Amino acid sequence: MCRRCGERAIGTTKEPAGPEEEPMDYERTNVDSVREFLEGPHRAVLSTLRRDGSPHVVVVDYLADEAGLLLNGRVDRAWVANLRRDARATALVHDPDAVGHWVSISGTAALVREGDEASVGDAQEMARRYGDDPSQFVGQHRVTWLLRAARVVERAES
Repeated sequence: MCRRCGERAIGTTKEPAGPEEEPMDYERTNVDSVREFLEGPHRAVLSTLRRDGSPHVVVVDYLADEAGLLLNGRVDRAWVANLRRDARATALVHDPDAVGHWVSISGTAALVREGDEASVGDAQEMARRYGDDPSQFVGQHRVTWLLRAARVVERAES
C-alpha cells in the first residue's frame, strides 16, 4: 500500500507483514548458524543508501567474519562513499543451487582498513576464494569494511 496516496501497489494481494511479524518462511538467526553457507563461494548483493535516501545495490565479494561480513572495494566506488556518509547497509547472499535459499545480513558498517597492505591483502584473499587473480589488486587504494550483523535472516526452501 502506498503511504502517500493509500492505493494498493499493482500485483499485491495482501498487506505486507508488520514489523512485529516475520513471514513464516523466514527465520531470524545469527552469523554462527549460517557460517557454513556464508563460507561457500557466493557473492553478496549489497544495498547502501544514496545521498537522496534511495537504495544503491551492487554485487560484492566478501569474507565471513565472526561479527558479520568483511567487504572490500576500491576507494572510489559509490557504495564506499555511501557507507562513509551513512553506515547502514544490508547484504543478501543467495544460494545459486537452491533458488529459495538466501541469507540477509543487516546492520552498520565500520571502516576497518584503508589504503594499506592489509586492505589489498583482503582483496587478494577474496580473489583466491573466488578463483580470480590476486595480483590484480597490487598497488590499488582499497578499503575494507566490516558489516556488523544486527539482524540476520535466513530463508530456506520449503
